[in-house]
Amino acid sequence: MKSTLSRALILAALAAALQFGVLAWGVHGRVVILRDGAEVVLKTEPVDPRDLLRGRYVRLGYAISSLPLALFDEAARTQIKPDDRVRVHLAPGADGHWIADKAVLGAGADGADRTWIAGTVRTAFTEGPVSVDYGIERFYAPEYLAPEIERNMRDGDVTTAVVAIGADGTPQIKALRQGESALFVEPLY
Repeated sequence: MKSTLSRALILAALAAALQFGVLAWGVHGRVVILRDGAEVVLKTEPVDPRDLLRGRYVRLGYAISSLPLALFDEAARTQIKPDDRVRVHLAPGADGHWIADKAVLGAGADGADRTWIAGTVRTAFTEGPVSVDYGIERFYAPEYLAPEIERNMRDGDVTTAVVAIGADGTPQIKALRQGESALFVEPLY
């Protein structure tokens, strides 16, 4: 009887430790990108920011979300289709915001050059821009801040996102800025 109880307690402790480990691993991956990722500044574009069914968040669009076909090599232009993984190389623009200057099909990343951001093709046309999602299109803002960000974006004020890019190209929003002032800085934990 005592042996069965001991075994059950050990199994319960192992199950709890495994669950905690899975949660910690998910948080750790995000923290590593925010702490060690290459930092770029992207100009945001207003997108319908309200969705009452999904809670308080700000929906963000980026200039790098619409890529001209010319950024891809000739062979890739005819092969691009929705749900394809792409990597987009970013370079500093004249106004301080980073811009896309090259795009390639495929999910692999060059860990040495941390200015490649990974995304997924949303829509692609034979003639026209390729629409890409990077996983940073939603910014879950604190309740008090979301209305201010939405109002600023509707009024045409330039809001920028400081984005950290991990070695595999995964981006995370590090901060939102209005001009030079920080609207929100994402805590590591």
